[in-house]
Amino acid sequence: MVKNRIAGQEEQINEMIERIFEISGKFLPIGATIGMIGKVIQMRENGAEELAIRKQVSGVTGIGLQDPRIDEVLFEIEEKPAQNTYMPFKISQFEDLKKKLKNEE
Repeated sequence: MVKNRIAGQEEQINEMIERIFEISGKFLPIGATIGMIGKVIQMRENGAEELAIRKQVSGVTGIGLQDPRIDEVLFEIEEKPAQNTYMPFKISQFEDLKKKLKNEE
């Protein structure tokens, strides 16, 4: 069960990285992108100013501070994972469980 959760988190992070690449329009260093994701989350938790967070994203992605794509990147980092968590039937474990229950009927 823990192994499945870890695999799910890795998949979610990989999807997030791919989406950030799409938004920025270029391939970014994976280590720097992962670091940016962690830093943005940490900055939010510590109550950092919005401008500082936007500068963090801009520094890694090369997207201008006023470019609306920064908001898209922040959405991918901050909001989308929470949405995926609260949509349990889009998680493969629940889909597998539903199939098993149907087969037992």
